[in-house]
Amino acid sequence: MIRARVSRAGLAGLTWLAERMSIGTALALATGIGRLWVFVGGPRTRRVREALAAALPALPPREREQLVRQVFVHLARGLVELLLLRGRQRETLLARVEVTGLDHLAAASRASASGGVLVVSAHLGNWELGCAKLAALGIPISVVHHGSRGPRPSALDQALHELRGRAGGETGGVPVEQIPMGRAGLSGVRALRAGRRLLVLLDQNAGREEGVFVDFFGRPACTRSGPITLAALCGVPVVPAFIRREPGGHRHCLEIQPALDLEAAAASDVEALRRSVQRVTQAIEEAVRREPGQWIWTHRRWRTRPGAAVDPGFAGSRARV
Repeated sequence: MIRARVSRAGLAGLTWLAERMSIGTALALATGIGRLWVFVGGPRTRRVREALAAALPALPPREREQLVRQVFVHLARGLVELLLLRGRQRETLLARVEVTGLDHLAAASRASASGGVLVVSAHLGNWELGCAKLAALGIPISVVHHGSRGPRPSALDQALHELRGRAGGETGGVPVEQIPMGRAGLSGVRALRAGRRLLVLLDQNAGREEGVFVDFFGRPACTRSGPITLAALCGVPVVPAFIRREPGGHRHCLEIQPALDLEAAAASDVEALRRSVQRVTQAIEEAVRREPGQWIWTHRRWRTRPGAAVDPGFAGSRARV
């Protein structure tokens, strides 16, 4: 209880401090913190170096080290932007996000019997800012989130929950519906049948009972497959969307891509499901390769490894979303 209060107070203090700066000053400070983090060898810097070496072995060591700095600078900038999104500079931040491909989202919605669309993305760029931008444009978004692992939400989880619940300052903005991962099956079906855009991030490690193994950067990665099963069952299109920070660091571009050509049989056949998950993962990898310094290499993406244990198959892969 005391720790939670201290965390909330610390977050409130950081928000107050960020509010007293211009966005440019706050981002410049974050850039310095990110670089210093790498210079002193802060937590997870070694993990990022190892992950980059395994995923991008052909990249010269000097260029990989530059990516390490970019990763932590980007994370620091993203944290500052989340603090600013909570306050009076929210509209200014949202105005700095350009959205391309809204016509692809509209076409997918028209092709769906209910109007619902599964939007797949990744922890690339400032994904929370991208979600807030879509809500500010009046697009009905339901986001599947990881949430807190403990009985009580952490200060950060609580802040993110409040952040997503805001509509933004633009005309027609709507709050984001939030669905906890692991219990999202029925809520996801309801959202899709109500014509909403169900947003899921499919770039994190999954347990054997939750996913299937597909190739990601040349290595087998266990990937959550429930959302793709859900889309096939509901007969809705799957649209990739990724946000990236533009050169200079102050502006962002949210790119919505055309719907993927996935197999309807993914609802009943495990190999069709695996191929569909691979296609989604391929789209994510292509986006990460374009901006490798903006992905969360701090995450242990390949933690679950293939082994002697029985593959979860279709029954396991559709159990949880």
